[in-house]
Amino acid sequence: MKLVDVHCHLNHGRFGKDLDEVVERFRKAGGEILVTSGVNKGSNREALELAERYDVVRASFGIYPVDALAKECEVGEADGFRDLVEFDVDEELAWIEAHADDCVAVGEIGLDYNWKEFQSEEMREAQKKVFRKCLKLAKKIGKVVVIHSRKAEADAIEILEEMKMERVIMHCFNGKKALIRRCVENGWSFSVPAVITRLEHFKMLVEMVPLGQLLTETDAPYLSPVAGERNESANVAVTLKEIARIKGLDVEEVGEKVFENMKNMFQL
Repeated sequence: MKLVDVHCHLNHGRFGKDLDEVVERFRKAGGEILVTSGVNKGSNREALELAERYDVVRASFGIYPVDALAKECEVGEADGFRDLVEFDVDEELAWIEAHADDCVAVGEIGLDYNWKEFQSEEMREAQKKVFRKCLKLAKKIGKVVVIHSRKAEADAIEILEEMKMERVIMHCFNGKKALIRRCVENGWSFSVPAVITRLEHFKMLVEMVPLGQLLTETDAPYLSPVAGERNESANVAVTLKEIARIKGLDVEEVGEKVFENMKNMFQL
C-alpha cells in the first residue's frame, strides 16, 4: 500500500535520536512521499536539509502565524508554546522564492487565534497581513499552500477566497460543517491526521468530504493515534484504514486514490 504524509515536522527534537529509523519505518510500510514542513527561518532550512538527505522526503517552506509575530510578542515555554526566534518575514519570503525549486508547497501558513497573546484585533490584523504576503508568494511561484487555521477557520477561508487560491490543503481542519462544505465547494483538499481514531470531528469530516479531496498527514510528532505516544509518518496507514472504514471502501483502493490526489496536488 502506498503511503503519503503531506504534513509533519521531522526536524522536531523528539526525532533527534532515531530519525533514520523513523524514515525507514515509513519507507518499509510502503511510504512514497513524506513532506516535512518549516514554520520559520531555522526550520525551513532544516526541512531543505532533510529533503536532501532522504529520498522519500520533500520540503514545504512556511511561516507559522505565531512565529511571524515573534518581534511583537514574547511567548515562551511557560506560556505553553515553544520559544520563538525573531526573523524578518520579508527576507524569509525572498529566501523561499529563491528556493522555490526545492519545495513542493508553501506552508504551513495561516492564522492562529488560540493563544491569548494573539487574540487582540491588532495581532489578528498583523497575522492577516503576513498570511496575505505568503499567499501572494505561493501564487507567484506556483505552489500549493498548507493552511493552519486554529480557532480562525472562517477568517482563513475568507482570505483564501479573497486571494482566489485554488491549490489549497486545509491542514488538521477543525471548522464547523458549514465551513467544511464551503472548502469542498471551493475545490480545496483536507489532510486528515492519524488522531482521527480518537477524535470524532475528523470522522465527520471524512464522511462529508469526497475521497478525491482527501489527503493523509500526521503532523508528527504531534496528534498521535495513541494518546501520550510520539506520532510518526508510518501512522498514515492508520488514517487510510479509518477512511476506508468510513467510506465503505477497500483500504488499498483508498491508498491508491490518496496517492493520486497527492501527485495531482503537488504536481509530481
